[in-house]
Amino acid sequence: MEICVRLNDDCESDYTFQVTKDDTFESKIMKMFDRDNGLASFMVLRPSIFYNPTPKALTKSMHPGYLTENGCLIFHYDSDRKQYRESLDLDKKKIWEQMWPGQLVLPQWELSGQNICFYIAVMLAWLYTDLPDVISPTPGICLTNQLSKRLVVVARWYGYNSIADKLLEEIQVNSAGTVAQWLFFALHCFKVLFITLVFYTGLVNPLTYNIFRFYNTRKAVVVTKRNDNLKEVLRSIGWIGAKRATYDDYRDTYYNYRLQKAGGLVPAYKSGVMKAAATPGVVLENGEGFQTPLDKRFTESTFKTMEKSRKFVLSEEYLIQLEKDLKENIKKCDGDVPKINQEIRQFRRFGLFECGPELTRLVQLRQEVAAEALAEAEAAAKAKAATDPVEKKTQ
Repeated sequence: MEICVRLNDDCESDYTFQVTKDDTFESKIMKMFDRDNGLASFMVLRPSIFYNPTPKALTKSMHPGYLTENGCLIFHYDSDRKQYRESLDLDKKKIWEQMWPGQLVLPQWELSGQNICFYIAVMLAWLYTDLPDVISPTPGICLTNQLSKRLVVVARWYGYNSIADKLLEEIQVNSAGTVAQWLFFALHCFKVLFITLVFYTGLVNPLTYNIFRFYNTRKAVVVTKRNDNLKEVLRSIGWIGAKRATYDDYRDTYYNYRLQKAGGLVPAYKSGVMKAAATPGVVLENGEGFQTPLDKRFTESTFKTMEKSRKFVLSEEYLIQLEKDLKENIKKCDGDVPKINQEIRQFRRFGLFECGPELTRLVQLRQEVAAEALAEAEAAAKAKAATDPVEKKTQ
């Protein structure tokens, strides 16, 4: 079966992995975080440099999920919140005993005190060199001055003595006024804060502080193309390379697909496709989707439960129907291998864009429930708004 693992603590990096019935999280997923022999030796997996490279635990998201227009599940933006996390057993239980197919695994990252202290020490040392000359115990040692001294030598060598004299004048202690020194130091402080923010958010997320290790990794994979070891690592952890889409990505892609299928904006508008495609699917409630108990996988009926209770629950019956509809879509490709591969990639990322009558009916019933709940909420809001002025007058 296939499951998703969130890397870099980023909702746009939910990668798909293939696991077997004998795999545990320790033997399969945790291997990728090994900095010597795992995927972490080639690729950054942690959220930023301020976190340890290996998560302290793995959890699964118990958010019900988002039901797409064709009966598949994608992850909600709140799926990584604390109230939806549930701990996973890494070595005693098999993966299939703890997860629904397609469910999201969330590594639990821990801040690295060593990395934080190292970063603070470097930034403080940098700030110290740029202290204003009027208060610095060692004035004139900033990096800019050190660079200027080297440029003076170069300028003298090529006979640009006037430029060399000007540079020497600029690097003299207290060559700038007191106010200017403090302004430059304030700008330097803002620069350090900005760099820290860039690192903290993971906008820049280097593989390691060690320049030599970074260079050797890049040389082995990018320059020399010796990636046999990388291929073996990816194979051993079940890496597929597909990423699960966010809701916004799914909505935009599905919208464009429906417009293209309808023949353009005007036909889509006239047929009503545009309105439906603009807000596809529905958010599931508690007790639905991935919150379905695993012990009911082979006893529950997704379609009967929906007809009877208007709740969307997972079951083996539902998973079989998904596979059946996917195979039907593949048959329509008429053996065209690129089209087949595209259909499978699309399914892994967005789910189905075309489904059979069973899943269509399932989604229709669940959307009716959502529409009724929305109508009740709007009616309650109007009633409350109508009673508020009366209460204020009586007061």
